[in-house]
Amino acid sequence: MGVSSLILSAVLLNIFAYTTIKLRPRIYGVSLFKPMIWNFKLSLLPFAILVVDIIIFLLAAIIASYSGIAFIRYAGMFTAIMGLFVWLLALPNSGYLITELNLTHRDVDGDKVPIWYDIISVMAFAMSGIVNTLVNIVMIQVMILIFYDPSTVTKTHQSIFMLTALILNLLVAIGVYLGRSIRFNSWDVIHIKSFFTKLKNHFEKPGEWKNCVLFVVFHTLFFMIMYVLAGIPFFFK
Repeated sequence: MGVSSLILSAVLLNIFAYTTIKLRPRIYGVSLFKPMIWNFKLSLLPFAILVVDIIIFLLAAIIASYSGIAFIRYAGMFTAIMGLFVWLLALPNSGYLITELNLTHRDVDGDKVPIWYDIISVMAFAMSGIVNTLVNIVMIQVMILIFYDPSTVTKTHQSIFMLTALILNLLVAIGVYLGRSIRFNSWDVIHIKSFFTKLKNHFEKPGEWKNCVLFVVFHTLFFMIMYVLAGIPFFFK
């Protein structure tokens, strides 16, 4: 599998997952489970942010090159850095789709929908979230490669790529935990005082630290296994 195959897989999985949840009400006469649609859209948000960020950076670089105005280049770099920060906050939304495996939407109308349908639909959702996460990581790795030297891939590059994947998957796992267990959203960091108050109250409960560590470790390992199974470490050889 190469980069193009990974992107194609992401496109197909996203289309299939979205189609199954939209067809569910039409086929079985139940209500549309809107939280899944919302989570699906949020899963695509990091990719959209990263693409816009790259476009702005490239446009600023091109304009600065032709105009000779250094300020435009620096403004583009600053905007790109801020965009990456926003992207990093949004990235866990991609991996969050894995939590749809709990099948909570069946609590509403599960008796009317065959279990096989929801299993296939939710598996597609979870896999699309995983692949969306991997696509984001690969895009960052490509940017790192271009920044260093796209003509030569050394063992140092490969080590950097693996470390990048590990760090990003770890942050995604932490973000998914915060979203699932404490119901944090990416934009909650704006209210920083409330954010830390909720965090403090949550971890004062017995056993929550243990649960957090286990959740993050196992999810990080799972995301890394999927990273390797997708053949991404071999993309840059």
